[in-house]
Amino acid sequence: MGSKGKTIVWFRRDLRIEDNPALATAAKEGCVLPVFIWCPEEEGQFYPGRVSRWWLKQSLIHLDQSLRSLGAALVLIKAQSTLAALLECINAIGATKVVYNHLY
Repeated sequence: MGSKGKTIVWFRRDLRIEDNPALATAAKEGCVLPVFIWCPEEEGQFYPGRVSRWWLKQSLIHLDQSLRSLGAALVLIKAQSTLAALLECINAIGATKVVYNHLY
């Protein structure tokens, strides 16, 4: 996936590689670090139930397998703050860009 810059692809609800604008943009620009951050404390009243959490787990497993076939493993982070976790990732790899898809 290239070697010019380091870009974090922040996966949120769009857990696919096919036709993924953020992933396509990042892959063109250099090294890609795919990241999913889950912050239960930030879910508030929308904390997912057992079935939703099962769906998320299975979707993340499939996403990781798909990304590995492209040469980049998914980094899963459980944190108390999405922003703090994202900043830690940026600093850890010296990322020059963070890309993500719009939430609809």
